[in-house]
Amino acid sequence: MPLAKFVWMELMIKRLCTLCVMAMLLLCSSYAEAQRKSSAKKPAPKKTTTQKKPVSKKKPVPRVTLAQAIPQVKDSLLERDIPLRNFDSILMAARRQETSLKSPDFNLGKTLGNALENFIPVQFKYAILLNESVEKLSNLVLYKNIDDWYGTRYRYGGKTTKGIDCSAFMQVISEYTFGWVLPRTAREQYVAMQGIKRDELREGDFVFFNTTGGISHVGMYLQNNKFIHASSSEGVSIGDLQSKYWSRRFIGARRMPEVSPATAAPTQLD
Repeated sequence: MPLAKFVWMELMIKRLCTLCVMAMLLLCSSYAEAQRKSSAKKPAPKKTTTQKKPVSKKKPVPRVTLAQAIPQVKDSLLERDIPLRNFDSILMAARRQETSLKSPDFNLGKTLGNALENFIPVQFKYAILLNESVEKLSNLVLYKNIDDWYGTRYRYGGKTTKGIDCSAFMQVISEYTFGWVLPRTAREQYVAMQGIKRDELREGDFVFFNTTGGISHVGMYLQNNKFIHASSSEGVSIGDLQSKYWSRRFIGARRMPEVSPATAAPTQLD
């Protein structure tokens, strides 16, 4: 091969290599520029700051006098400072009785004044639930026993505070309040008692219902069309004879023979 031709080929190869290197450098610089622009468009990540939860301080127990709760009542006994945590039922009963009881014989000031000296909170609790004057809830043993069981869940065949059914609850309340020994089932209790009319009902009488066929549910009448029972849905609670559900299922009222709740003297608690 002539020397001139060889030199020419070597020169062409060097030029091609130079062009390739320049092309690669150009591509690298354009890629770097594109990356720089894309990173500039992205917003900077926000710094997460942890907010400290405010320390909760225990609120003081609110205190109020009954005279402040009911301004129109003027009585020295009502000026006593009462912790609402322990005696909120007194205030609730006072407000409710003030608006709901319209009897001319009912004296709110006298009732509340006597309450602070003679009544116990459980009486006010059930005066509220029964929408009745607290002065009529004189059988303290009955309502104390009811309160010991109030809210206990329903359990078929049960007879303890872990679960109890309607007829077993009637056995417990009757024995510890009136000393009555009753048979086990609602049907047997119905047979053991004597029938009375609905308008003759008084505290301690029994009311029977047909919930699942025949005589299948029982409760004890209290006041103002209300009765205490062990409900399958709510446990030991207060029902209303005038409600649509219970009025449709009411079978009859019964009373213990010989010993009547009206003649049974209520025992006062210490």
